[in-house]
Amino acid sequence: MRIASAVASRLMWTAPTLLLATLVAFLLQQLIPGDQAVALAGEYASEERLAAIRGDLGLDQPVLARYLEWVGGVVTGDLGTSYRTGQPVAEIVLDRLPVTLLLTLFALLVAVVIGVPSGIAAAQRPGSWADRLLTTAATAGIAIPNFWLGMMLIAVFAVQLGWLPGPGGVDFRDDPANAVRALVLPSIALGMVGSAEICRQVRSAMIENLGSDYVRTLRAKGLSRRSIVWQHALKNSSLPLATILGIQVSHLVGGAVVVESVFGLSGIGSLVVEATNQRDYVVIQAVVLLAAVIVLVTNLVVDISYRLLDPRIS
Repeated sequence: MRIASAVASRLMWTAPTLLLATLVAFLLQQLIPGDQAVALAGEYASEERLAAIRGDLGLDQPVLARYLEWVGGVVTGDLGTSYRTGQPVAEIVLDRLPVTLLLTLFALLVAVVIGVPSGIAAAQRPGSWADRLLTTAATAGIAIPNFWLGMMLIAVFAVQLGWLPGPGGVDFRDDPANAVRALVLPSIALGMVGSAEICRQVRSAMIENLGSDYVRTLRAKGLSRRSIVWQHALKNSSLPLATILGIQVSHLVGGAVVVESVFGLSGIGSLVVEATNQRDYVVIQAVVLLAAVIVLVTNLVVDISYRLLDPRIS
């Protein structure tokens, strides 16, 4: 009942938050210099041609009128039509979305598989050589840009060793096995920064728990070190872990823009780059709206997980 109440409370704030996100995204795009009609028709198009394009796209309307028209369409499920291709934006986004979702999921898996054990290992003997090595590696992992790491992974594992595919994605519907192989290197490039941050957070939480009175009591009762670490201390460190996982999802969605461009993947990130270069603003607006929805859903899941992990949270 308390969880249902929390979900209802969060959902009440979803609509105004999404509305604010659409307003900010729409208004910021209006500040970008350049004329969309010129971008579509070419620099040497006649004034009559440019005026016709502005009329067809509604660009001759006031900004507020265009915004209200777009939001009204979104409410009814119509995200608009691409200025460039003439396709419905919803179709374009849905066609690219699976690649980004798979990339984000795999990158999050990489971050958890590397970050959680590393943080636990570093916390067991604070100040030891292993702790210093892992902490230094985590700091370096945060500092290394994912586009540079992606290029290095391509150079070593795709070009030199030939173990994995290089740039260029494969459609999952055509060849699922090779599509997954093509996502291995991008997932590592995207997930390494997250693994470093998770390692630092888990280390801090585990050090605090391993030094607590209840852990000393468990040791006095004769519980094994493995049981104390994995069944008790890690469970009590799950709240900060849930927080950092929620934050990482937002970062991974944003980082996908760069990684997809480096690896030539046809996802939402590369779609944003293409739409920006072509001034296809209605596509950018749809992607920003989608990103806001993903972040809001992630925050909702994190809030629910808080209440499941610790019933004392109201």
